[in-house]
Amino acid sequence: MKTERDFKRMLEYCAGLAAHNERPWFHENHKWYEGAKADYLALLEHLQPVIANADPDLVRDILLMQPKDWMYRIARDMRYYKNRPPYEPSFRAYISRDRKSWLPIGYFLRIAPGASCYGTGIWTWNNAMANPVRDCIQEHWQEFEEIVEVNDLVITGDQVKTMPHGYSENHPAAEWVKFKTWNVIEEIPDEALTDFDGFAKLIEEKTLRMEPMRKFLLRASEYV
Repeated sequence: MKTERDFKRMLEYCAGLAAHNERPWFHENHKWYEGAKADYLALLEHLQPVIANADPDLVRDILLMQPKDWMYRIARDMRYYKNRPPYEPSFRAYISRDRKSWLPIGYFLRIAPGASCYGTGIWTWNNAMANPVRDCIQEHWQEFEEIVEVNDLVITGDQVKTMPHGYSENHPAAEWVKFKTWNVIEEIPDEALTDFDGFAKLIEEKTLRMEPMRKFLLRASEYV
C-alpha cells in the first residue's frame, strides 16, 4: 500500500529542530528526521518531470538522476559555521546535474516553516568568474532586461559598492554589472505547502518564468 506524503511531517520536524538545535535532540529524534527526509525526497521525485519538461537540456541533465544526489546535508560543516547551531533546520536541494558545482546552473528548493523558497541563479566568488557574466549582460543588456520584465522577475544578490574595474557607470546595464551573484529566488508561503500535486503546479509556473533567465545566465557563464 502506497504511503500518502505531504508537507506536514517536514514542516513539523524543521520547527522542532529549530527549537532544539543540538546533537542530543537530533539523535533522539532521528527516526522522525528519516521520515521527514523521505517525504522531501518523494517531493523532489514528484517535481522531477515538472522541472525537466521546461527545457530539453533539463531533461538530459536531471530526469534520469536520483533525487538523493541533489539534497544537501542537514548537518552544518562546523569548520565554516563556528558559533552556529550544528544543524540547518530545513530541507534543501540543488536540482542540477552536479549539485557540488555551480555549473550547470540548476534550481534551488528549500522547505522550512516561514522560509521556503525556489529559484535559480549564478554564484561567483571572484572577478574571474563574475566578469564573463558581466560582459554578456553588458553586450546583451536589452535581452537581459526583457527577460526580467516579461517574466516579472526580481534579480537579487551581492553587489559591489563601486563599478568594477573596466566597466562604465554610463552603460545602460551598469546596475546589473555591479552584481556579484545574480539570483532569482521567490519565497513560498506556508499556505502553498499542502499537497504535492498543487505544489507541483506552482513550481511548474515558476520554472517556466525563470527558465529564460537560467538559460541566459548559463550562456553568460560560458561567455568568451
